[in-house]
Amino acid sequence: MGVNIWLLKKFRTIDKERFKRHLDVLEQTSGKSRNYIKFDMIKNFLQRGCSYTDYFRGDYLHATKEEKDTFVTAKSFRQILHYLNNPNYVTILEDKLVFNKYYKEYLKRDYIDLKKSSKEDFKKFLKGKDVVFGKVLDGEGGHGISKIIVKDENPDKLYDRLIKNKQFLVEEAIKQCKEINEMNPNVVASFRIITLLKDGKVHLLNNALRINQDKTNVIGCTNDLYFSLGEDGKISSNVIDDYGTVYEKHPLTGKKFKDVVIPGVKEAFEMCKEAHLDLPEVRYIGWDIAFTDNGPVMVEGNDYPAFGLVQFYKLHDSKTGHKKEIADILGDEMNNIKL
Repeated sequence: MGVNIWLLKKFRTIDKERFKRHLDVLEQTSGKSRNYIKFDMIKNFLQRGCSYTDYFRGDYLHATKEEKDTFVTAKSFRQILHYLNNPNYVTILEDKLVFNKYYKEYLKRDYIDLKKSSKEDFKKFLKGKDVVFGKVLDGEGGHGISKIIVKDENPDKLYDRLIKNKQFLVEEAIKQCKEINEMNPNVVASFRIITLLKDGKVHLLNNALRINQDKTNVIGCTNDLYFSLGEDGKISSNVIDDYGTVYEKHPLTGKKFKDVVIPGVKEAFEMCKEAHLDLPEVRYIGWDIAFTDNGPVMVEGNDYPAFGLVQFYKLHDSKTGHKKEIADILGDEMNNIKL
């Protein structure tokens, strides 16, 4: 599919409610009319392949041309990854079962492949487990994931339901560390670490942990909170939601973010760098990590990860985007990419 056709397809399938909320925020904070903002969005979409979320997170309404040039957009990011990532190897990241087998040493939890397992195999897998998660193999953003309380289920019916829903991967639940549970114990928070391979060396580009605001038990399907972490486990950015509101404490538990220290962040960085060297054909990877009391564990890897959460200008109060982070590592090689 050509990039322009792909962009038009994305434009036609936008989340209208979310689009409206972004417009509301821009109108309320900028003093510009709604029609002016829509016109400017369309202009940037045509000129740069910039989605409405790119536009919002890069503050395109106020950004200079030079500032806009540092941000990736839906169009430019696709072209960058087309250059960096060998399509013959991305299935290792795209198929969750393939990923789990390839990176089993980093998972540190049990799982079963229902494509190759009988009902009896499944029943044996469930023994001794309180909670498991059923997952579709190509799901994104928390979609296609079901939390399953084992004692509430009939194993035979559960097996049939998972097969019907194409949730062929079933994983043992991750037991999250107490430091994150103090913020929100209802869901396992996802720590995105982005790595880029250049001349045999893995570089850490950026990171962001996302955590639910409410009691939803699947990450990525709601208006999450985002923040970056330093090696010391402390929050190194603002804590923001999808619409740019800055938070001092978690709205559900009241935990003050200035007091948060998450153990194992440096270990997580090193884990991702080590794991990336096992897949040099895919040079840009977004890793999702969870934190347990026994250290970080791998959740999944992404060859086309969402970039918006790491280049939202409100995160670091910076008008420098993710494209510059990539270009700073690639150097002159960046000129090989047709943007």
